[in-house]
Amino acid sequence: MMNSKDKNPKRDRRWQTSQERARVAAELIEEAESLTETGAIATPHDVARDELPPPIRVAHSVATPGPRDITDQLDDRDPEEPALPPSQQPASPPSTSTNLPEAAPPAGDDPLYVSAKEASERGETDKAAASYRELLAKNPGHVKARNNLALILDARGDRDGALAELDRALEAEPDNTALLLNRAAILGATVRYAAAQRDLQRVLRADPDNVEALFNLGIVLTRRGMWREGTDQLRRAVQVEPGRAAAWYYLGEALNHMDDLTGAHAAYERAVELQPVNPRALYGIGKVLDRLNRPDEATVMYRRSREMSGR
Repeated sequence: MMNSKDKNPKRDRRWQTSQERARVAAELIEEAESLTETGAIATPHDVARDELPPPIRVAHSVATPGPRDITDQLDDRDPEEPALPPSQQPASPPSTSTNLPEAAPPAGDDPLYVSAKEASERGETDKAAASYRELLAKNPGHVKARNNLALILDARGDRDGALAELDRALEAEPDNTALLLNRAAILGATVRYAAAQRDLQRVLRADPDNVEALFNLGIVLTRRGMWREGTDQLRRAVQVEPGRAAAWYYLGEALNHMDDLTGAHAAYERAVELQPVNPRALYGIGKVLDRLNRPDEATVMYRRSREMSGR
């Protein structure tokens, strides 16, 4: 008489190794996400529209210094790990220097600039871009207009055009933090990591505690295979802003890659404490537990990640 194991040999074999358990969990998460309307990966435009925080950060104006976040542009997932809905991306509470609306234009600002800003706020990006271009034709040194035009171009997918505008703006204001962070974001998105690294290090020379630059430089360095250096930057980022869940998540990813399983587990756990609805951090905990030969606990984490992704 055949027992249940004899009846399902293939199923049992699938779960024999940690790699197989992780793969099966990823397949189940992907299947759950395919049943929801929120399973698409967030685009830069989506992030700007919904005011999402990280996992470089989207669209910050020159008037209120602040960066984009590079992580919305980088695919750092395991090959088997599914993308998450935008509402479930690793995130952190916005800091006082980011995600703020641009200050109201001062009295007497160019009417074209005011018109472009109003059109952009209404979602009329074509009209806004046209107004910015008209303004720049007569006043090429209007840095705020050039930055905002670059962000519109980036949201449309014209990253070369966006970079050209930011390059020109930086000719006028070479040490403008927001411009450097926005350019680093687009450079990172186009896999020009060395150039992105230079911009981020330039920011940090002027402001060593700039958490956006620390966070994003950590990710860029890991993308370049400089794991130790990247981990150092991510550690510094969580020291400066301990409540940033995304920084803890990416620190966990880096430490896991470096085989610091204890450190990785603690970082993922902290990310979950800060953002309980975080399937990717739960999945990361599962990976670490698998590597620690704790398969039953790993399976629980994979299940929780799957359930969270299906919401």
